[in-house]
Amino acid sequence: MTNATEDPILLKYNHISHQFTKYVGVNLYIVCLFGSIMNILTFMQRTYNSRACSLYLLIASICDFIHLNFGPLSNILQYGFHYDWTITSIIYCKLKTYIVFVFTIISATLTTIASIDRYVLSSRKTTRWRFSTPSIALRGILFTILFWFIFAIPIALCYTRFNHSSHNEQLVCSNLPRHIPCLLIQIFYTCILNGFLPPLAMIYFGFLTCNNARHLRQRSLSDSGRIRQINYQLTLMLILQTIKSSFASLPFSLFNCYLLITINIQKSPTFQAKENLVNQIVYLLFWSNYTSFFVYFYASDIFRYQFKKAIKKLACCFYNDKQRRYYHRTQLKH
Repeated sequence: MTNATEDPILLKYNHISHQFTKYVGVNLYIVCLFGSIMNILTFMQRTYNSRACSLYLLIASICDFIHLNFGPLSNILQYGFHYDWTITSIIYCKLKTYIVFVFTIISATLTTIASIDRYVLSSRKTTRWRFSTPSIALRGILFTILFWFIFAIPIALCYTRFNHSSHNEQLVCSNLPRHIPCLLIQIFYTCILNGFLPPLAMIYFGFLTCNNARHLRQRSLSDSGRIRQINYQLTLMLILQTIKSSFASLPFSLFNCYLLITINIQKSPTFQAKENLVNQIVYLLFWSNYTSFFVYFYASDIFRYQFKKAIKKLACCFYNDKQRRYYHRTQLKH
């Protein structure tokens, strides 16, 4: 129960959280969705689609697009507009949670593998270079997708609908705090596998790649200038993305670990409202993982050029399709 002193403060924090999600969340969702679509179109260009690193980033961008329309969009509807379609059915609740986790972890895994691919290509040992081929990349992508679709099943089993004290006893789709096994699963999957491991692994291999950058340039002397430039800029894109992902993911992971560890501790409604506000802030910060398009656009002139080509092709397809429909209507009239 809240006392008279707590009520205004509680309403204040709830209002700030609501407005923050509603306005910042909607704009950030639009930016991230645009970036994911542009990444997909750009990495599908011929210059990129024959390289292992680009294939990893292409599939990661497709996973980001799917995730954005299940996770962040659902979060905006629930906390910004008080609408949550997952509470209408336990099946929807489990399915949405499963899809959000699977596509988030697939994207993070493939981006990490792309960082490892850059390290492999920068290595002195020429025997490692053969692991950076499109055929191996396709097999790695398929294995990653199948692995996480199977390995993530416990996440779906642990989520259900119940009245959550942190949300004014409203019916929410979440992990049951009373079940210790599910709590441990949530910590392991969300905090460790999907939280700390990807950015830390990317930082580690990014550091190794930077150390090997001189050898990468020496190796590239035997390549054409175009190939050398593409490889260098792909490496730079991944390094900058690693830095950004670290700032985006680690606060989110740390705060989620705190929430899970303290989930059974009695807290006042005002304190819970403060936690909800911080949770929304770090969650929206986590969305900056899906703004990689702007990092790539800034880091690489080749990426900018391929992006412009993709837009021109899209515009030409739209124009030609419009011309065909016009011609067809004209022929029907005659």
